[in-house]
Amino acid sequence: MSDYAERVKEYEGAIDGAFWQNPQGVAVAHDELKFLYIPDYVETFIITQIARQVYRYQIDNISTKQQITEAVMITMGGLLPGVLLHDHLAWTLNKNIPPINFGTLGIKYYAGPGQPLDEPRIVHPLSIDVRDKVVGVIDDLVDLGGTARFAADYLMKECGARKVVLIAAFLKNANITSEMDVVWYGRVPKDTWIITPREKVETLIKRVPHWRDNGATIQTCEANLRRIGYPPYLIDIYLRPTYERG
Repeated sequence: MSDYAERVKEYEGAIDGAFWQNPQGVAVAHDELKFLYIPDYVETFIITQIARQVYRYQIDNISTKQQITEAVMITMGGLLPGVLLHDHLAWTLNKNIPPINFGTLGIKYYAGPGQPLDEPRIVHPLSIDVRDKVVGVIDDLVDLGGTARFAADYLMKECGARKVVLIAAFLKNANITSEMDVVWYGRVPKDTWIITPREKVETLIKRVPHWRDNGATIQTCEANLRRIGYPPYLIDIYLRPTYERG
């Protein structure tokens, strides 16, 4: 079994944190992208490490009065990490650390894997008041940085936020760290599509037709999915109807 296969199949008690800080995806037939499949329990582990970093940020900013008091989950990518972070950060055992109030902001920037839109756009409005607040903006991935910059600009200029801190599981482009405070866990190469637990089916449905249209048989598509790390039950449910769809 390859190192990659061992990592995506490892059980919760033996997660290799160092691997997931600099993970390498796998290449598959009939695709220019590589793919990195994030198991549910690894996502939970990563978000726990991010929560620890946010807590450290809060401790470090007790004297500066720059502690995060609001968190905005960017939909759809920020919903899963945001919900998991809520479990850690919406309450506190330390009187010097404020509980964080969570809300949502809908921003769309990608049509599919490796397909950014011309510019981000708001698809549903901000759900909480952030005026004069330090706001954590939560997303699952920073790729080109367009969504993060758009969100920060919108929250500060249009909604009156005092400061924005970006919170993301993975970065593809570290340039964003020179533009704003960023809490993050891992780095991934630009040619790698990360499949988080909230988009397993979406990625399968969007990518299998791409493979098929580039000459892949249904057997090759199944081999691709297995190599990426998809469990048999998802392959059994979705592969054939997706492949046969016109």
